[in-house]
Amino acid sequence: MISRIAGLVVGTAAILAAAAGPSLAAPATPEAVTPACLAALNRPCAWQQASGSGSGIVGSARVYAADDQLTMLRVEVKIQRAWGSPWETVVSTTMIRSGTIQLSTPSVVTEYRTMVCATGGPAVSAEEQITTCTR
Repeated sequence: MISRIAGLVVGTAAILAAAAGPSLAAPATPEAVTPACLAALNRPCAWQQASGSGSGIVGSARVYAADDQLTMLRVEVKIQRAWGSPWETVVSTTMIRSGTIQLSTPSVVTEYRTMVCATGGPAVSAEEQITTCTR
């Protein structure tokens, strides 16, 4: 009987540890430096990479546009402090100019889960802007 109770306690602890695992995970590892995104007009492509010093991550994005189109691109690095909690933007950068834009955020050092989101498209039409995020 005692061994059954001990087994139940160990099994429950393993399940709880697995459920809490993502919130206790080590710092997120950066995705590939080169994005694996298709070149599509007005559809941003977002990725993250190790910063130049290697101690943090940099969020990067690119949006392709016609040379005469006024284009907007915003890149955000977001963290999640605990599994299931909302994502918080910790750093972002925005650029508006004509044509294709590639942009990177300042470096972020964090132990939390990270995600990079990019919003881009025609600057004069917010309805046509698209947001994409890394996993």
